[in-house]
Amino acid sequence: MTQHWHAYTYTGPGRPRDADARDPAVAAPPLVIAEWPDKPRSMLVGQFADREAAASWLEQEVARTPPMPTALPAESLVAYARTRLAQDPADVVTRYYTASSYVCRDLVLCTGRCPASPAE
Repeated sequence: MTQHWHAYTYTGPGRPRDADARDPAVAAPPLVIAEWPDKPRSMLVGQFADREAAASWLEQEVARTPPMPTALPAESLVAYARTRLAQDPADVVTRYYTASSYVCRDLVLCTGRCPASPAE
């Protein structure tokens, strides 16, 4: 299997309850990265075979929904992601608050539990 990453997203009014994060049927980011493939397919928005393409997707997402001014700057989030994608285990968990929402943009290295491609 070729190395690739799955991109998952969540945007909500606040951090989901732990019970929702643990429930595979609920569209809320999981507490454990390895549980992403069990979540609803609607949360899967892309698949990338190239590290740079994955990082570029994240950069666009963070630019579209930037963190609050008091948080870590968007540039720092993306720089960390680029470094992390080249390391083991190469997962990138990006979760932060905006002025009006809780945002999750995760890149998960596929371990063989490859979910179906996102709906067109």
